[in-house]
Amino acid sequence: MIVRQRVVTYGISTIAAGTVALALWLRPWAGGSIVDVPTVSPTPVDTANHQVDVVFAVDTTGSMGGLLEGAKRTVWSIATHVKDVDPQADLHVGLVAYRDLGDDYVTKDFALSGDMDAVFAELSAYQAAGGGDTPEDVDAALYDAVHKMQWRDGAKKLIFLVGDAPPASRGDVPKFDVSARAAAARQITLNTIRCGDATDTAQAWQQIASLGKGEFSTIEENGGVQQVATPYDEKMAELSGRIDSTTVIYGEHATRARYAAKMAAAAPAPATTKADRASWYAKAPAKKGRDDADMVAGYESGDVDLGKLDTDKLPEDMRGKSKDEIKAELDRRVADRKAAQVELQKLAKERDAYLKAHTGASAGSGSFDTAVEATVEHELK
Repeated sequence: MIVRQRVVTYGISTIAAGTVALALWLRPWAGGSIVDVPTVSPTPVDTANHQVDVVFAVDTTGSMGGLLEGAKRTVWSIATHVKDVDPQADLHVGLVAYRDLGDDYVTKDFALSGDMDAVFAELSAYQAAGGGDTPEDVDAALYDAVHKMQWRDGAKKLIFLVGDAPPASRGDVPKFDVSARAAAARQITLNTIRCGDATDTAQAWQQIASLGKGEFSTIEENGGVQQVATPYDEKMAELSGRIDSTTVIYGEHATRARYAAKMAAAAPAPATTKADRASWYAKAPAKKGRDDADMVAGYESGDVDLGKLDTDKLPEDMRGKSKDEIKAELDRRVADRKAAQVELQKLAKERDAYLKAHTGASAGSGSFDTAVEATVEHELK
């Protein structure tokens, strides 16, 4: 019997959290080992008719380095495009990294989450390695994407299978065609994106998309991502960082370490990617904050009772302060955040107009982000 080596990402243990944060600070963008970043349950929102669940099943073998780096740079713009198509969209994203038997892992799953910073941190840790022979365990990837993800009832459900090699059937799970039919039966639209020009991959990807009631696309081997720099990127990145600095994480040490790990992953990203992240948050409900444990957002909305705070769950620099001192500090942060958000929302609109004016119809054609955005727009409309 074949035994698959699988890794499922759900959270960071209390002991390991500080180590993870440090590792991410050292090499989150340039490379390093795959790091577990937890899934955070989002604040309940009454958007039942606007729920969008998207899972990317991505080949992470050695030949996929260019695609992975492009995906890291554009995941925020893809998420923002969903908001542009449907401003009320409640987006959750999941990931399945896959390789093959004999590699460090066969599949590595990251559960569907509305915490885009956590999604970005997980994706940032992916490195292209392994692969040996040409076929990869697509069967395992599709099985995890269809059956292991916690798809929300009533959500628009999309899978994007991204790779450059045909399936290898290892006998450990049902074949890819079985999972594709299962996706269609569960109203999960299964789309395929072929990287490169391999004919056998195209044949398999077209069959999978057909069975999964989705779309087949072909992009360049390296992902073809071409980000457009704008005059607004640096300022938007600065304002976004200013908003991040107003956050007060209330909780156990592991909760604060988890947030530090996400910020560490975001810190080294290029200015264009930081601007995309800023644009995403400019279009997201401001009252939710950028983390469920953010006390400033809770205080602003009236959900935090300062008289009932557990001081041990406060950041060290706020422990020992009186209730009035804590209130004054939170008031200051709320005011600073509001001012930065107003300016950021204005710049986000100006940046959108600039990109629309300076991006030609053929720009980015054959790229990962363009393929995903076109399919998402078609499905949501």
